[in-house]
Amino acid sequence: MIGAIKGPINIPDLSIYTLLSRNTEVSGSRPVMIFYDKYITYSRLLSYVDSMAYQMEYRLNIRKGDTVGIILDFSPEYVISVISSIKIGAKVLIIDENSDEKIINNYVEYHKIKVIIMCKRMVKMATVRNVKYIISDPNDFLTLGKAVMSRIKYHSRVRYGEDILKFYEFIYSGKKSDRVEDPEKSCIMFYIDNRLLKFNMKDMIAFTFILNYWMPKIDGRPVFYSNIRHSTPLGLVYSITLPVSFSGATVVNSINGILKNSPDFLIGDPKLYSTIIDKRMYLNGVKYCIMPFDDIKTEADFNKFTGVPLITGRSDNITLTTHMNPFDDIRKGSFGMPLNYVKYIVNGEGEMLVKTPYMPEIVMDGRQISEDWVNTHVKVKVVDGYFYSV
Repeated sequence: MIGAIKGPINIPDLSIYTLLSRNTEVSGSRPVMIFYDKYITYSRLLSYVDSMAYQMEYRLNIRKGDTVGIILDFSPEYVISVISSIKIGAKVLIIDENSDEKIINNYVEYHKIKVIIMCKRMVKMATVRNVKYIISDPNDFLTLGKAVMSRIKYHSRVRYGEDILKFYEFIYSGKKSDRVEDPEKSCIMFYIDNRLLKFNMKDMIAFTFILNYWMPKIDGRPVFYSNIRHSTPLGLVYSITLPVSFSGATVVNSINGILKNSPDFLIGDPKLYSTIIDKRMYLNGVKYCIMPFDDIKTEADFNKFTGVPLITGRSDNITLTTHMNPFDDIRKGSFGMPLNYVKYIVNGEGEMLVKTPYMPEIVMDGRQISEDWVNTHVKVKVVDGYFYSV
């Protein structure tokens, strides 16, 4: 299914915005996102991104190095917000939507956030002075019937004004920022387990292309579905950058609704596959399932349930297994081999330590944690260059 790659993997020097822009040239009329049955094409998404970048730059005076906070469900607004912020060279701080008001206000103060883009249901948290809030309503991207039903169910009044602005005001200007991208300055930050993870643009592109090289190839432009939490590095790559790198599309729907879109790649955590087994769901049209986490029981149960190939991996949501093949099925029982630009040693206790250029900058309690060698806490043996758990 998946073979070892010999020789170097070429990581292009580009940003996520450039990745989208280049793929729009060849896939402009094709869908990049299917959001609850509403199709958004590459050309349409790029026009939204360009417009929002222009508006943030000229209307809100966001400059290179300024921080934009994003607290959104996975939606077209989330994708537009991330990529447009990158376009103008802002630092992107992705905050989990389950964060409370106190935590959010601490982020604002510590990172000097100038703009926060948040869901409509969170508008009561838009209370910090001298911060602009852009309020997203995902209903705007739903088909008419679903939008009406959702508004009835989740109706909430928002008082818009000078500091609380409508997301829709930002994406229809038809204008494009002339600012030249600077991938060296762009970065994406995440808060996970009380740690700030800061990835530069090269990191995120590297993760994307490493996965792209190793994933099975299929005819045509694939459709992806991922339930991995989008406010993590792994979730962002599987939800946005990886599908775009294939000129493919991401489908967003409920677990019961995704299968009618026949995704080629179904990507999920063990809970997703347990749900599929429990509900005896027929995986119509799915060519490959991917579970980037090590869960032997779920893997065994799933393989008994269906003949759809399940590719498993060993990611921790943070390092994205950038030091090895990200999947386990190259050899039976192996979890891959080191990439050619990664150095590794095995310490006296049999644990593997790696040194890779694509590790994030990690800050905890205001203090930067820097380690030349990262301990994977996995005891290994090496056979023919492949790693096996001891």
